[in-house]
Amino acid sequence: MKRTLFLNSIALFLPTHLLLATPDNRPIPVNGTSSHRAAGGKLVGKIVEGPGSAGVAFATVALLMPKDSSLANGAVADENGAFTIADVTPGTYLLRVTNMGYQTLYRPNVKLAPEASLLDLGSITIQAEAQKLAEVVVKGEKTMIVDDIDKKIVNIGKDMLATSNNVSDLLEKVPAVSLDENGNPQVRGKGNVVVLIDGKPSNLYGSDLPTILQSFPANLIERIDVMTTPSAKYEGEGASGVIDIITKKTKIRGMNGGARLSLGHKNNNAASGNLSYKVGKFGLNASLSGQTRAMTWERALSRDNFVGESTSRLQQDGTGGNKGKNAFGRVGVNYDFNDRNSLEAGVNYSRDNNRNNSNILNETTFASGLTPETFRRLNNTKGNGNNVNFSLDYRLKLAEKDHQLNFNSSYSIGGSDGESYFSQESTIDSLIRNQQNLRNNDRHSLFLNADYTWPITPKATLEAGVRSRTSSNDNVNSFYNLDRETNSYIFDNNISNVFGYKDATYTGFMTFSQKTDLWGIRAGLRVTDYNQDINQISRNQEFSVHFLTLVPSLAVTRKLGESSQLKLNYSRRVQRPEADWLNPFTDVADPRNVKTGNPNLRPEFTHKAEMGYSNYEANGGWGPSLFMDYSNNAITQIRTIDEVGVSLTRYDNVGREFSYGFETDFSQKLFGDVLKINGSGRVFRSEVVSAIAQIDNRTWSYSGNLNAFISLPADFRASAYVNYEGPRAIAQGTRDGVFIANMGIRKDLLEKKATISFNVQDIFLSRNYKSQLNTETYSQSSNWHQTNRLVNVTFQYRFGKISASGDDA
Repeated sequence: MKRTLFLNSIALFLPTHLLLATPDNRPIPVNGTSSHRAAGGKLVGKIVEGPGSAGVAFATVALLMPKDSSLANGAVADENGAFTIADVTPGTYLLRVTNMGYQTLYRPNVKLAPEASLLDLGSITIQAEAQKLAEVVVKGEKTMIVDDIDKKIVNIGKDMLATSNNVSDLLEKVPAVSLDENGNPQVRGKGNVVVLIDGKPSNLYGSDLPTILQSFPANLIERIDVMTTPSAKYEGEGASGVIDIITKKTKIRGMNGGARLSLGHKNNNAASGNLSYKVGKFGLNASLSGQTRAMTWERALSRDNFVGESTSRLQQDGTGGNKGKNAFGRVGVNYDFNDRNSLEAGVNYSRDNNRNNSNILNETTFASGLTPETFRRLNNTKGNGNNVNFSLDYRLKLAEKDHQLNFNSSYSIGGSDGESYFSQESTIDSLIRNQQNLRNNDRHSLFLNADYTWPITPKATLEAGVRSRTSSNDNVNSFYNLDRETNSYIFDNNISNVFGYKDATYTGFMTFSQKTDLWGIRAGLRVTDYNQDINQISRNQEFSVHFLTLVPSLAVTRKLGESSQLKLNYSRRVQRPEADWLNPFTDVADPRNVKTGNPNLRPEFTHKAEMGYSNYEANGGWGPSLFMDYSNNAITQIRTIDEVGVSLTRYDNVGREFSYGFETDFSQKLFGDVLKINGSGRVFRSEVVSAIAQIDNRTWSYSGNLNAFISLPADFRASAYVNYEGPRAIAQGTRDGVFIANMGIRKDLLEKKATISFNVQDIFLSRNYKSQLNTETYSQSSNWHQTNRLVNVTFQYRFGKISASGDDA
């Protein structure tokens, strides 16, 4: 059954003229009749679904020669299932009927007599292809890792879904991907990753990426594409690479859906539901999810300050917590006008609510014997955000296979507001303070895209596209200090800031791909015109920045066997400064560690190259490679110290970053389907060097992750996940390694319509993020540690009667 389902699925996506090509390769139009050829008879009939008599729209009807099953003639049924095959040469044929979601039907000995002008075949009944368990379809899972010419495709199966409530949970299980302490994705342990959702920028869904990923339900995801050396088809941004999160589409007939409820300790709960419906030309999908989350942490910092007449030491120790709620809703409709034209429209809405608090003890001691300065700073912050995204996509399939034109558009509008209250307690009167910070942000963005794919020959393809993206971002940060005499808050004009930011990106790309029996090549070039308008309203400063960048890419493959190949990839990347990096607002939430933006940042350019081997089959495989990344004008955070021991952190262009090493990913099924493992590992050297900033940090490192899924007695299935990101060089110092371990167990219930699972994240409470910084002016060590593990029980239920197999909802 799996084999038949696979072939039918392939047949759906193959253009009809490929399925119905004449021996001389002339395509047959898709209009319910065949094209005109030499005069002959006519076959008519209707394709219906058993056991009833409902017509099956757009079924493919082929007349095959009995001796070799070569295609003689054929047609595609209309929306009612009726078909006409004209100009049929008299003779005996084998009739074949195919359509996605149905068993292929063969009818032998279809005879058209020489004297006959018409043969009415009547109603031809085909049966739905589904192995049902109480009307829920069972389907074999796809191979988890697929190695394409310029990306790794990670298919999301039931094992990964059972232990994942949201996209953040999924990303941690993807080879070469990890999350930092704030929830931002990293590739090979490095940030500055571009995250796309269905090929569109993720910031169309909101301004805070970790919140977006945490609010997106895992069961909406079909696959995740990871590109460490992306082709010119993709955005040129992202010094570390591109992650494209592909959501499920409505491809199956009928109605199906699912509901998911996860209950965890310390108010870490989640619930989601999704529904998919497709009938005829119309499809609908909708989903709704909500989540509450809570995290506690502790931090410590010790810094020796060498600036000034005598040295001093700052010691900080404290705890804090973050609580949040988010909701996400999505509705999409799609309509297939015919087998070549389709339109899809959708709207997404998200809302989040956050509450953060911290309690930090600060103590500064002086080598000269001066009285220590000690104070405790309490911070209570709350914020709210929302975002609405509207999308409209059109696809036109042209005559040849894979010849198509796509138009995509999205408009996003959102905003956020927040307030922070700071209370500073001390026995020293001058250190007693009460402050508040009020924030407001409004943003708009418009995304337009057109892609054209032209298969010049069966083995040569040209792709071209144009894209525009415009956005505006208005930020208001108002800071107030309490006047203790009047007991009223006084506006602080020196710290407060009103910042306006607009950018416009216009880009075009072209790629050319050529394949032979053994060799493949894909070369491309992306040209981007990028404009930034920065308006420092509170300081009456306004300026614009313009960049014109070229991003070439090249991929070459050499096939070694049916599933093995060698490949060589090169790509140039550009990291443009983000709005938050440019905004010169001074964040004094921690008055001993102040942060600000840098409006003078310039782009960072990165050269990325890989040479690798891959061999992936149904039961697994591996993909070792050598890689090299070189960044000039690298953007990174730099910390400086003043004479009183206060540090100032901001982004700056510091020189070069260079890393190179060996990496491999792998997957394997053992003992049948009893044990399934996948993961990745790498050994590499990282270097950060800047003569101007007096930085020279170099170190060897290693990292890797491993997922294991094992079948147990009584139909239980257990899973384990471990990840280690080794130490690496950063600007002004080094970052220690981080180890994370998760585990879970699940069981299918109710004839596989339901699943219950128990999961534990961060089993050993080992999310410790440590770093050491050493310069001529200071020496610092710091540690941030998450102090609560996540434990939850999840129940998932799948429902619906569907006529074709698909991944579980």
